[in-house]
Amino acid sequence: MPHPKIAIIGAGPSGLALARILHINNIPSTIFEKDTSPHIRPQGGTLDLHEASGEHALRAAGLWEEYQQHVRYESEDFVLADRFGKTCFAIKDTPTGRPEVDRTALRQILLESLPRECIRWGCKLVNVEEGTLHFEHGIERGFDLIVGADGAWSKVRPLVSHISPFYSGVSGVEIRLQNVDGKHPELGKMVGKGSLFVFGEEDGRSMMCQRQGDGSIRIYTFMAKPESWIEDCSIDDKDPAAIRTVLLAEYRDWAPELKRLVEACDDDMKPRKIYMLPVGLRWWPRPGVTLVGDAAHLMTPMAGEGVNMALLDASKLAESIIKHPNNLATAVAEHKEGIYSLVQETQQITWEYTLSWFQPGALTKFKNWMESWVEQANTASIST
Repeated sequence: MPHPKIAIIGAGPSGLALARILHINNIPSTIFEKDTSPHIRPQGGTLDLHEASGEHALRAAGLWEEYQQHVRYESEDFVLADRFGKTCFAIKDTPTGRPEVDRTALRQILLESLPRECIRWGCKLVNVEEGTLHFEHGIERGFDLIVGADGAWSKVRPLVSHISPFYSGVSGVEIRLQNVDGKHPELGKMVGKGSLFVFGEEDGRSMMCQRQGDGSIRIYTFMAKPESWIEDCSIDDKDPAAIRTVLLAEYRDWAPELKRLVEACDDDMKPRKIYMLPVGLRWWPRPGVTLVGDAAHLMTPMAGEGVNMALLDASKLAESIIKHPNNLATAVAEHKEGIYSLVQETQQITWEYTLSWFQPGALTKFKNWMESWVEQANTASIST
């Protein structure tokens, strides 16, 4: 029988992983991506891929060796501090089972694993009808399955759900420090080789500092704010001096060395509003259409599960399609029932962490979570 005709909307981690696993099992697919090239925009910070989800998907994709060439085990170092700069918990030179990999490197691994003709760049989707994709510059027809892997503001999701992402209550600004060890060695030493997380607890502010593969530091200044905060403060990414002034005012009661991260940061600043989908969202069945990744279960980044679940989701859908290549309705139904409970549990944990980050007790709760995480990693290493 002829292969099913499968369209994947979006060349993010879930779309690429799905296409890759199908490809190595001789099932073709076509990815349609709105960006005009792989390098048109930055891909974000660093990730820790978990053994049972993100790493499971990379093994299923036959990309474990390539992944190992980019993963950074030294980046498992971690420091948790309060807003006065006091260290509350630290991991140094201790394996945790969660090494880091840059998002850019992960995407490149996946891109290079696919035939060039598998991805159609510059295809901005406008509308989807049954088996038909309407792009800004043309129409593609005749698909047996359309997979929405097109992220938070998916154009495919409205076919199976009337629910859109809602504001999580968290906003902030993403900032960078390039060549930090040369220009600001004291800041490089403070952040270390891995991550520094700082919680202000009742003041509703936090900082996530992450060392990148190129040695730079990426910082997310997350705060509990109304959805209009960025507009209310007239934050404009073309005016870094004004953004710096706003951030320093927000963090005025923090330790001088922590405020120094803002004072010394590069002028490339990106305001962020954090959105999410409801915990446990299910979508109605529709022949020939399904969702994976953020299009299906958008979460905040607070638990580090978004990409992990996106990759696992893609691998599970691929498994079902491989199992039922000539009955895609069965494949989609099987995948949905199998992934729902896994995703819902992760969504709930993520939402609880999002709430707890900006409340009294955040440091204790996060410390307990990290201690449990390290204990599990140590137990796993002993058992193997």
